[in-house]
Order: sequence, then structure tokens, then C-alpha cells
Amino acid sequence: MQGIWRGIVRAFFVLAALGVSLLGYALFIEPERLLVRELALGEGERSLRVVLVADLHFGGRVVDAGKGRQVVALINEQAPDLVLIPGDFVNGHEPKSGHIAAEIAVIENGVGTLAGLNAPTYASLGNHDTWYGKDEVARLLREAGVTVLNNDGMSADGVCIAGMADHDTDVPTPEGYAACEAGDVVLVMMHSPDSRGLLRSDTTLAVAGHTHGGQVNLPLLGRAVTSTSCGKPCAYGLIQTTPPLVVTAGIGTSILPIRFRSPPEIVVITLRY
Repeated sequence: MQGIWRGIVRAFFVLAALGVSLLGYALFIEPERLLVRELALGEGERSLRVVLVADLHFGGRVVDAGKGRQVVALINEQAPDLVLIPGDFVNGHEPKSGHIAAEIAVIENGVGTLAGLNAPTYASLGNHDTWYGKDEVARLLREAGVTVLNNDGMSADGVCIAGMADHDTDVPTPEGYAACEAGDVVLVMMHSPDSRGLLRSDTTLAVAGHTHGGQVNLPLLGRAVTSTSCGKPCAYGLIQTTPPLVVTAGIGTSILPIRFRSPPEIVVITLRY
């Protein structure tokens, strides 16, 4: 009997040590990782190289100007034709007036690092941006050379880019499509996958963030928390809808500063048409 109890105690300590190790990994290691994921979509002789990055959450525990410069450098290494950033540039749930000066400085310096991107860069806004102050975030982005398309669009050289306002804190509309011309490749940014019902059939590709890939992706249970009505089917990756939708796990974290089996990433999409 004594041997049985000794085995139970030993198993308890092994499991406790494993739990602490996994928690340490989720808190301190995985959130600091930064991966490049590549996707190839479509067919045709012409191609467009697009980098998708989202949910930078400047001001969070793991995202400051240093992390911003790391993300910018990694994006530039991919030599994209354009960069799409569908929202959540800031962290927190309060307006700018609710942040202390040090937090505001981290946010402003972080967004400012986007000026280092070599390719034309386009953004729509997310729920955290709206809470902070969407006009203020848009101003910071424009000062960094980023074109903000929030329920707006633009067309140039056969490519039309439209952006929708956030689904949860604003009113997204398809007004950006008005800028598109016949024959354009049509790219649409939306922060939450829940805006997918507004997509027109002539959309070539839609991109989104917001879910953080669930942020925690447990074996068997999967990506249980997505902050969307769509849930797990829209949590991450290439969603085989018509039109196709790519959802990225993004860079930062929200609520809890942890990631598990859902590492930060940029997505490089080679779109053939």
C-alpha cells in the first residue's frame, strides 16, 4: 500500500511540474515567437504577393516598438507587393484618456514603426482601435504612411482594396467596393470574420484577424474561444468559403497574455490570377 501511495505522490509532482512548464511556455515563450506562414491561392499567369498581419496590440505585454521593428523587418524580408493589416493596432479596452502617458507612448511609438514597411500598406480598424479612439488610431497610421480604408476603398493598377469597419464596435459596410473597377483583383479587409456576410461575389480574397487563432489551441478541444459568432469554423487559416477568407492568428494577445499552439505569425499569400 505504501508503494502505491508513493507512486501517486510521484505522479502528482510530475503532473504539477508538467503543468508549470506548459504555463511558463504559454506565458513567456510562445507569445515571443514570430512565424512566417505561406499560402498559394488561385491560378493564372499573373501573381500578387500579399503579406497579411493583424492584431499587433501595441501596448500589450509582449508588443512594443522593438517587437514592431521585428515584425516590420520580417515583412520586408518577404518582399511583398502590398501589406494588409485588418485592425487592432492598440491594446486595452479604454479610450486614450484612460491610458497613462507611458502606455500612450508605447502605442504611438509602436504604430510609428510601421513607417519602415517598404511595400504599400493598407489598414482597416478593429474593436480595440475603436475603444481607444478610431480617429486617433487612423491619424497615427496615416502619419506612418499607412492608407486607412475603413468602409472605404481604392483601386490602382488593376488591384482594388476595400476595408470594412469593425463588426462589434462600429458599423461595417461594403461601401469600399464602390472604388473597384471592372476586371480588378478585389481584396477585402475586415477585422472580424463575422463581417463575411457583407462580401460580394466578385471578391478575389478576403482577410481577417480578431480571433488570435483562439490564442489557446488545446488538444481535442481545439480553438474554443474566438470572440466571433462563427466560432471554430472561422477561428484560423484558410476558410474555404466563396469568396475565400484567410484568418490570421495575429501578433499580440488580449485579456490573458498567453498563447498555446497558436503562435504569432505573418501570412505570405501568393495570389495567382
